[in-house]
Amino acid sequence: MAYTIIEVERKTGIPSTKIRFWIKKGLFSFLDTDKNGVRYFTEEDIGTLKWVEYLRKSKMPIADIKTYINAYQKGDSTLTMRKEMILNQAKILKKEITNLQEILKRLEEKGKSYEQLECARKKTY
Repeated sequence: MAYTIIEVERKTGIPSTKIRFWIKKGLFSFLDTDKNGVRYFTEEDIGTLKWVEYLRKSKMPIADIKTYINAYQKGDSTLTMRKEMILNQAKILKKEITNLQEILKRLEEKGKSYEQLECARKKTY
């Protein structure tokens, strides 16, 4: 079955504007297009779209995602390259998570500090 961009948006929750942006950036050059320029996604294309969303959420640059998709389309000869790209992105994401956890810890400490100040202030009145 083939799906239009709007149908894919409904199916995945990924905004059509984002999908169109990624298409414009060349991430989905392999999509079938009809005589009116309407692009159609297969189930496999939707799976690729979801992976693009995951990779973007992990902060992978679009150029790297394009490289990854092109490598995927070349098949098993690029397995090692794709594995390295994914593992490298996982490493970057783990570092980001660690940084975010440190920021969260600091914010929570600051919140407790304000709570203590509020309690101390209430006791003086």
